[in-house]
Amino acid sequence: MSTGKVIKLTSLSGVVCDEPSVVQVLLAKGVALCGWSAAAGTGGALQLPESIENSGMMKLVRDWLLKMSAAAGPGNGLEFKLICVGCDLEKARSVCQLLQIKLVGELSEKLPVEAYFYTDIGRLRVAEIENSSKPVPDSSSKKKRVLVVDDSKTIRQLLTRILNSDPQLEVVGAAELPSQAKRLIAELRPDVITLDINMPEMDGVTLLKQYITDYPIPTVMISAISMEEGNLVLQAMEYGAVDYIQKPSFEEIDRMAPLIIEKVKIAASVRVRLKQASSHVKSPAISGKLNQKVIVAIGSSTGGTEALRVFFTKLPAGIPPMIVVQHIPPVFSKAFANRLAELCAFEVKEAEDGDLVQPDRVLIAPGGMQLKLVTCSSGYKVSVFDGAAVNRHKPSVDVLFDSVSELIGKNAIGIIMTGMGKDGAAGLLKMRKAGARTIAQDEHSCVVFGMPKEAIKLGAAEVIEPLEEISTVLTKWLATEK
Repeated sequence: MSTGKVIKLTSLSGVVCDEPSVVQVLLAKGVALCGWSAAAGTGGALQLPESIENSGMMKLVRDWLLKMSAAAGPGNGLEFKLICVGCDLEKARSVCQLLQIKLVGELSEKLPVEAYFYTDIGRLRVAEIENSSKPVPDSSSKKKRVLVVDDSKTIRQLLTRILNSDPQLEVVGAAELPSQAKRLIAELRPDVITLDINMPEMDGVTLLKQYITDYPIPTVMISAISMEEGNLVLQAMEYGAVDYIQKPSFEEIDRMAPLIIEKVKIAASVRVRLKQASSHVKSPAISGKLNQKVIVAIGSSTGGTEALRVFFTKLPAGIPPMIVVQHIPPVFSKAFANRLAELCAFEVKEAEDGDLVQPDRVLIAPGGMQLKLVTCSSGYKVSVFDGAAVNRHKPSVDVLFDSVSELIGKNAIGIIMTGMGKDGAAGLLKMRKAGARTIAQDEHSCVVFGMPKEAIKLGAAEVIEPLEEISTVLTKWLATEK
């Protein structure tokens, strides 16, 4: 039997091996495709969630198939085996037929399985995961199952009370300690987790890093909103956490309960994006200087802190002025700006009232305040003010985009990224009508395809790009415009 290195596969990931390897697949619910070429001695596997017929998943499968074909080489045919756990086998089979995948074997199970696939010979060994006595919960069922992790009994009770008040949520477990949490995650397989930052045994970020690869469960961090915890939350977002909320007090229950419920429900429906093996990024090749006479305005929300990190760390020095509205609480905005400043080749700071808009500077709107562009004797500056919430948000993307469309017109570029709701969609349309160029993040790369989707529906987006390509498109525009 073939041996070789063992590769662990997680949801929304795939691997292609050009040497004998064993791919371990822990499949709770969804589909795994295992393929190989006996002639070339190569193979690989791809693990996907239940719904693989949407455009994003189809593209992921096609990209993986292209890599498999390239590794096998011309004339070395590929064969595939399908594992389908807790979902519709016929639907998965029809997708394979559509993609002209030659299936030589298929397996349908109701309980979670652990599979080992030998890539060079195509052998597949499958066993039910130990202690898995219950069928995997149906993801299409009405209630989303929540695990609350917090060392404070008061907070556990508050969150349980808040979340159970919604008919679409059910708290199925609560853990005081990280060691308890790890056991409950394995036993309960919740749809979403709320995770405290400061706990005994280890902090929430360390716990997240320990379980997120084996159990890519959407996680919402619970924070006391301090600078120290702000930095930890940002680290958690890099490792795959979906969102963060402020710890509620008894006095704040009525005000915060709807927001907490909304964030947890949205998190339960999104796909987890795991931290890449290497955080090194390579700036795009630029021929000549970038046009610094334009102003770039950017808006984002849920998933935006990580999307902005990816975007900005791909940009070179010499960028034009950039202004960002990220839906973010007070204190976190400063921690976020400081984090980006450490990673980027240009200045990044939390905006203060009167800050000049100038090249090689990124201004981040402070949480809890509105921000707009205004004129000054030397050109432009930002006005930071305590205005009313717009689209329920302070800061609001529309407030920024509206001011840029009115003052800058065609000498601006607008970008709208991942986030729930519609904030920024109307403002981006105003920018485009004023002559600005505009970009919307595509559905597949969004944590939540809300704000970009609304902008696209309005016709506000000139182009729709994956997150990894937005910086490339932007720098091409800036390099060619005089």
